[in-house]
Amino acid sequence: MADNVSTVRINIDEPRFDQNTYIGRAKHFVITTNPLNLFTSGSGLEEAKTIVENYRKGVTSVPADTTEDKLWQAKQLYDSAYHPDTKEKMLIIGRMSAQVPMNMTITGCMMTFYRTSPAVLFWQWINQTFNAVVNYTNRSGDNPIPLHQLGLSYTLATGGAMATALSLNSIVHVSHTK
Repeated sequence: MADNVSTVRINIDEPRFDQNTYIGRAKHFVITTNPLNLFTSGSGLEEAKTIVENYRKGVTSVPADTTEDKLWQAKQLYDSAYHPDTKEKMLIIGRMSAQVPMNMTITGCMMTFYRTSPAVLFWQWINQTFNAVVNYTNRSGDNPIPLHQLGLSYTLATGGAMATALSLNSIVHVSHTK
């Protein structure tokens, strides 16, 4: 049985698992990027945020029945949903826990719908837009990026990806017809 957190002080600003070992790092990232975190309700995320922030401040309003495991679970939900610098709730598809399901879906569609140029353009645009959302959501909160720079970066990355995809698709089609 886990200890009650009112009797044991835990440093939740450090990862739960030893980061000097592969297993410790793997456990940390598997838990933080767990796609099941996406199904936590808004009220569940707010509860996790309240527990973590109150515990960090030493506020005694952390529920008396909060165990060590419940505290770590709240911390893991908090880390997966809130930006570490700004403390804002991140866009759901920009969270690291959305990476696997979103990328699997997009990659599957890119591999399925490659036969026509409009399909290639569409799925490259979707892929680059998703990447831009992830990058924006996980950006450093210390230095705001001007909107024109974000727009230019997005346009260049998307245009470059679409041009490359169309070029490679054309090369493959030409080589198969010879």
